[in-house]
Amino acid sequence: MKFFLIGCFFYMVPLAVFSQQANFTLEQCIDTALKSNLLVTQAGNQAGRDAIARKQARLNMWPNLNASASHGWSFGRSIDNTTNAFVDNNIYSGDYNISGGVTLFRGMNLQNTARQAAMTAEASGMNWQQQKDNITLNVILAYLQMMSAQDILSQTKDQAGLSEKQVKRLKDMDAKGAVAPSDLFDMQGQYANDEATIINAKRDVETAKINICALMNVPYDSSIVFERMAVAEILEKNTTNATEAYHTALDRFAQVKAADFSVKSAAYGLKAARSKLFPTLDFGYGMNSRYAQSSAASIIDQLKNNNNKNLGFTLSVPIFNNLQARNNIKLAQLNLKDAEQNNKAVKTQLQQNIEGAAVNMNAAFDRYKKLQERVNALQQSYRAAEARFNVGQWNSVEYLTVKNNLDRANIDLIGGKYEYLLRVKIYNYYQGISGE
Repeated sequence: MKFFLIGCFFYMVPLAVFSQQANFTLEQCIDTALKSNLLVTQAGNQAGRDAIARKQARLNMWPNLNASASHGWSFGRSIDNTTNAFVDNNIYSGDYNISGGVTLFRGMNLQNTARQAAMTAEASGMNWQQQKDNITLNVILAYLQMMSAQDILSQTKDQAGLSEKQVKRLKDMDAKGAVAPSDLFDMQGQYANDEATIINAKRDVETAKINICALMNVPYDSSIVFERMAVAEILEKNTTNATEAYHTALDRFAQVKAADFSVKSAAYGLKAARSKLFPTLDFGYGMNSRYAQSSAASIIDQLKNNNNKNLGFTLSVPIFNNLQARNNIKLAQLNLKDAEQNNKAVKTQLQQNIEGAAVNMNAAFDRYKKLQERVNALQQSYRAAEARFNVGQWNSVEYLTVKNNLDRANIDLIGGKYEYLLRVKIYNYYQGISGE
C-alpha cells in the first residue's frame, strides 16, 4: 500500500543550534511544523507584507505634512536673501519651510486602491491559513504512515517469533531423528526471510520519522520518540454525503475564500484603474521664513518679518499620457478575468477532489472489511495447519504455505486500516477540517 501526502514539499534550511526535544506527540509535531515549516513561514511573511500594504493604502488618503531647514555660508559678493541687496561680506543664512497637502478628488482612486489592498490582504491571510491546513494534514498523514510502519514492524517480529519457535522445535526433533531434515531447512529459510523483512520494516519506520522531522523543519535524530495517537481498533464507516461535504467546503475551505477575495481585489483594481481617467484636485498649504547673519535685524525679527504662508488648489486633467490609463484598464480587466476563472476552477477542482476522496474513502473501508474477513478465515486455517504440522501430519511446505498466507493477510490488514484512516483525513481536509 502506498501513502500520498497532499501538496507536501520538503525544504531543508540551515537551523540554529537548539536543544532537540526528545519526545513528540502529534499535537506537538503540528505546533512545531506551524511555527517552523518554511512554506508556512513564507506564507505568513507574505500575509504580513500585504497587511502593511493595506494599512499604507488607507494612510495614503490622509493629509501629509513635511518640514525642512537649510543653512549655508556665502563668501564674497552675494545677495542677502532677506533684503535682496548685494553685499560684499560673508553671509550665514538659513531657510525654514513647512508644507503639506491633501487630495480632495482623484476619481475614487485612493478609496478603491485601499479596498483592493484590503481584499488582497484578506486573500493572503486565507492563503496562509490554507498553507497551515496543508501542513497540518501532511503531519497527520506522515504520523499515520509512521504508525502503520510501526505496526507492520511489530507484526513482522511476531511472525519471526513464530518461525523461531518452530526452528528450535525442529532442531530438537532433528537431533532425535524425529523429523525430515528438509522440514528444518525450510523453516530456517523462513526464519531468515522473516528477519530480512524486519530489517525492511525498521527502515520504513525511520524513513517515516525523517519525513515528520522534515515537515517540522527540525534535524532528524534517531533518539526522537513520537508518541502514538489513539486509533480505534474497530473502524466505522464515514457516511457523510459528498454533495453535502462540498457545500460545507465552500464555506470552510480557506483556498475557496482566498479565491473569492482575489476576485474582489481584482474588481477594485479595475475601478482604481478607471479612476485615472478623471481629473485630480489637490489642496496644498505651506509656510516658510528665512534669516541672514548680515542683516541688522535679529534672527527672531527676521524670521517674523520674512514669514510667508500659502494655500492653493491644483487641478490636473489627464489629456494624453500615451494611453497608459486606458491600457492599464485593459490590464485590470484581464486580471479580473483571470481571478474569476481561477475562482471557478478552484471550486470545480474542490468538487472533483471531494468526490474522488469520497470514492477512495468508501473503497478503502470496504477493502478494510474484506481484509478483516480474510484474516479471520486464515487464522482458523493456520491454527489447524499448525496443529497438523506439530504432530507430523503436514510437512513444512504445506505449513509454510498457510503461514505465509496469514502473514501477508495481517500485513495487508494493517495497510488497509491505515489507508482508510488516511482517506478519512483527506476527505475531512477538503471540508476545511484539518485537525487531529
